[in-house]
Amino acid sequence: MPQERTEAVVLRGVDFSETSRIVTFLTPDRGRLACMARGVRRKKSPLASTLDTFNRVEIVYYWKDGRAVQNLAEAALLDGFGGIKADLDKATFAALPLELVYKAVHENEPSLELYATFVHGLESLTRWEGDARAHMLWQVLQLMSVAGFEPALDTCVACGRDVETPQGFAYEGGVTCGACRSDVRLTPEQAAGLRALAGSRDGCPAIKNPAALYPLVHRYAARQIEADLRSVRVIDQMFI
Repeated sequence: MPQERTEAVVLRGVDFSETSRIVTFLTPDRGRLACMARGVRRKKSPLASTLDTFNRVEIVYYWKDGRAVQNLAEAALLDGFGGIKADLDKATFAALPLELVYKAVHENEPSLELYATFVHGLESLTRWEGDARAHMLWQVLQLMSVAGFEPALDTCVACGRDVETPQGFAYEGGVTCGACRSDVRLTPEQAAGLRALAGSRDGCPAIKNPAALYPLVHRYAARQIEADLRSVRVIDQMFI
């Protein structure tokens, strides 16, 4: 079997046996990739900390077409994002973008832009000194955009009319005008916040009252990928 080497981010780990774990990665070239990490659960295994969730790593694995779980050969840590893991707020809110990526990306499908956007978000969050909720909203909207689910924020998603001041928001696609049906009403402050978050590609902008945008953004994301987001329940239990 051929060996392949790639950079990756650890999305999830599930114990498989007393000594092994199935680790799911986000990779640039193969999208979501599941690998069997044998021996990782043994006491003092050097791979245990390397394969921690959120870690950016370089891995070598044996690829076999048609196999759902590949065999991991090597893993080396590139970045552990300690600034996220050491901060409870950052770690909790970062779980939502991570879960979104896990559920939105496909197996064995090139995901270079999604990978780059996700890593950029993690690097940015590590340095972030503002509200972790605002940063999470920014990262979710950036990920939704590169995944093909960018919300319409300047034209009514229902009738297509240009909308300078949106009156509502529909989870099916974005803002609405005053004449069309929406799921929630949208204030001018919320509309401005959404546009600032979605339009800022390089980093999270300063926005007012991110808590008011939180339910709107996570419900939009869940509707687009047609999946329940468990991380939302954790966030709600801890911060609402």
